Amino acid sequence: MKALVYEGPGAKSLQERPMPVIESSTDAVVRIVKTTICGTDLHILKGDVSSCLPGRILGHEGVGVIAETGAGVTQFKKGDRVLISCISSCGKCENCRRGMYSHCATGGWILGNTIDGTQAEYVRIPHADTSLYAIPDGADEDALVMISDILPTGFECGVLNGKVQPGGTVAIVGAGPVGLAALLTAQFYSPAHIIMVDLDENRLEVAKRFGATHTIKASGEDAAREVMALTGGCGVDTAIEAVGIPATFELCQEIVAAGGIIANVGVHGAKADLHLEELWSHNIAITTRLVDTVTTPMLLKTVQSGKLEAGKLVTHRFALDQILDAYETFGSASSTGALKVIIECASPTSAGLANQELNMTGHGETTAVETRSGLVFDVRAARPDDEAALAEFFRHVAPEDLRYRFLGSIREVSHERLADMLRVEHGRTESFLAFAPEGTPIIGAAMLVCEEGLGRAEVAISVRSDYKHKGVGWELLRHVSAHAQVMGVKVLESLESRQNHEAIELERQQGFTASPYPDDPTLVLIRKNLKAD
Repeated sequence: MKALVYEGPGAKSLQERPMPVIESSTDAVVRIVKTTICGTDLHILKGDVSSCLPGRILGHEGVGVIAETGAGVTQFKKGDRVLISCISSCGKCENCRRGMYSHCATGGWILGNTIDGTQAEYVRIPHADTSLYAIPDGADEDALVMISDILPTGFECGVLNGKVQPGGTVAIVGAGPVGLAALLTAQFYSPAHIIMVDLDENRLEVAKRFGATHTIKASGEDAAREVMALTGGCGVDTAIEAVGIPATFELCQEIVAAGGIIANVGVHGAKADLHLEELWSHNIAITTRLVDTVTTPMLLKTVQSGKLEAGKLVTHRFALDQILDAYETFGSASSTGALKVIIECASPTSAGLANQELNMTGHGETTAVETRSGLVFDVRAARPDDEAALAEFFRHVAPEDLRYRFLGSIREVSHERLADMLRVEHGRTESFLAFAPEGTPIIGAAMLVCEEGLGRAEVAISVRSDYKHKGVGWELLRHVSAHAQVMGVKVLESLESRQNHEAIELERQQGFTASPYPDDPTLVLIRKNLKAD
C-alpha cells in the first residue's frame, strides 16, 4: 500500500509499505477514505516530537471503512464507515476511567507517533471499540475529518480549559486550523468579544467570517498594546495560545487579565519563558492539555445537526499520490491560503487500477466499490459472455437514466454498441459493468473510447432506473478515470446534465472542471487532465 513515511527531521517520502495486520483481538484495520495533515505533523518534521522515530507512517486523523476486525471487537464489523479518533483509548485503565484518554496506559496519541498512522491506504487501529465512532448516514465526511483532532483539540484544550464564559473576553493567538476550531467552538458559550491575533491577513479575514469580533495583525508589543486597548486596559479573561512558539506564549502572558486563564494549545518544541516576576500576584491560571477527545460524541452530533459547520475549514484537496504536494501547500499556508487539506484515498476499484490489478486488455478481476450512500457493488471489465445480461440491463434503462454522455453525435451507451465492442477487438475502446451484490443483474455500464495517441478519451455511462441517485454513475466515472490514467490518457471528457448540481460539485472535488456545452444548453462539459505536462 502507499503511505507517507517520516524519514527524520526535514525528510519524508511516499513509499510502498506492507498492509497492516491484526495484532491484538481488539484491533481493527481500516481502509482510509479521507485523511488530512495536522500542524503536529509539521512539528514532527521539524524534529520537535522525539517519540516519533524515522520510518513511521504519519497521520492521526481520518474517516474510513472497516476492512477487518479482531475477535474481540464487538461494536464494529467489516464494511462499517467510521471516524478515527486521534487518541486511542482502552477505556479501562485508571487514566481512561478519569476521562483522560490522552494518557491511556496502552494508547493515547500513538497514531502517527509511536505506531503507524492514517496517511496511508490502510491503518491498524488499537482498541477499536473505544477509538472509532460510527459515521451516521449522509454525514459530511470532510467535516468529520475535522472531528478526528482539531475540533476537540481547540474545544477541549482551548475553550474548556480556558473556561470561556457568556459575556467574557477571549483572545486566540494563532489563526491556524486549531485556532479557528477554538474560535468556532468558543461561540457555544456566547463570549462578548473574541479577538483573533495572527500575522496572516488571509487567515484573519477567514476568522472574521467565522465569527471573530476583532482581528489584530501585529506581533510582540504592538499586538499586546492593541489587545489592551480593546479591553480598556484590563486584558482578556481567556488567552488561548494556538501556535506553539515562545513569542506567542509570552504574548498571552502580556494580555491576560487579573484572574484570567492562559490555555495553552500549541505544540512547543522549544522552552518558553514564564514571567512570574510579573504574574505572581495576578491570580491567573495556566493550563496545558493533550486532547482527550471526550467531547467527540457531542461534536459529532453538533456537526451532524448543522450547528457547527466544520467542513468550511477545508480549503484544498489532493489524492494520496499527491500528498507531497499537499504537505508543500499546507506548510506554505501564508502563500497558498491553506487551512485544512483533505487527502483522498482511491476506492478499492481505483487502487486496483493503480496497481494494475485490472490488466490493460480490460479483462481484470472484480473489485468492490462503496458509494457515498453506503451502497456496495462490484465492478469488472465487460466480457463476451455478458451480452445476454446487457440486453436485460437495457430493458431497465430509459434515456433519462444516462448519467454521462459522449460528445458529438454519440449520445448514449447502448446494448448494440457494447455488444459490438465485445465482438470486435478494439484496442482503444473498453467497457466496464457494475453488479449489485448477491447476484443482482447489471446495474450500470460504462464505455471508454480513446483517440489515437491517447491524447483524449471520452466516457459514457448508463445506470439502471431503480439504482439512480445512489452513486453508481459517480463511482463508475472514478473507476474509468483511474483506468484511463493507467492507460496513459492525458484528458478525459464527458457530458453531464446541468441539473445534476451535486454531481458536478463532486466532479470538481475530484479534479474535473465543468464548463457550458455550446451545442446543448442543458449539458455541461466535464474535463479532467490526467497527465501532467
